[in-house]
Amino acid sequence: MPTLWGWVLLVAAMVGLSLGCLYRAYPFLAYENALDAEVFITEGWVPDHTLEQSLPMLTAGPNRLILATGGPIGAGSHLSAYKSYAQVVAATLVKLGVSEEQIVVIPYQAVERGRTYAAALEVRQWLQKNPGVKRANLVTTGPHARRSYLTFRKVLPRTFELGVCVVPPQEYDPQRWWAYSEGFRTVVSEAIAYTHARLIGVR
Repeated sequence: MPTLWGWVLLVAAMVGLSLGCLYRAYPFLAYENALDAEVFITEGWVPDHTLEQSLPMLTAGPNRLILATGGPIGAGSHLSAYKSYAQVVAATLVKLGVSEEQIVVIPYQAVERGRTYAAALEVRQWLQKNPGVKRANLVTTGPHARRSYLTFRKVLPRTFELGVCVVPPQEYDPQRWWAYSEGFRTVVSEAIAYTHARLIGVR
């Protein structure tokens, strides 16, 4: 059995480890490594503020190309002119001032799970038809970034250069994510999902 000081050290180590996880979880999951690229890949589920905040880099040059991905709209599609979130992203970007010629709509079919995986597969098919594109930046939000990067990196060709541009969430403070219900739910779920993807594989 540990002595009194042994218990104190053990408890201190556990507290230190827990605090370390609290402070390092978000920066680890919100992985960012932007490349000098003219092509950007957007995920269809991202909120509007992600597109708004990423607008300066999406429109920084006339040669910028945006690959808008997204699956079918699950509710309200019969009332909407758009049938996929890829189309919604494209229309939103146009509304924000992006030229239609700069946007490529890449929808994917309905899937029970693995939306990011399905998007990556469609992007890979598009790249096969456009071999001149050698690098791109994935635009995503918050702690979803590392899992998105892992998924796209495993699906896209090995020679393809992929970067990540991360837009912070508006629903909570990333520095104190554990103090917000939305932040706690998002970071913990993404940590579990990322661990599953690393151990089991991306899908």
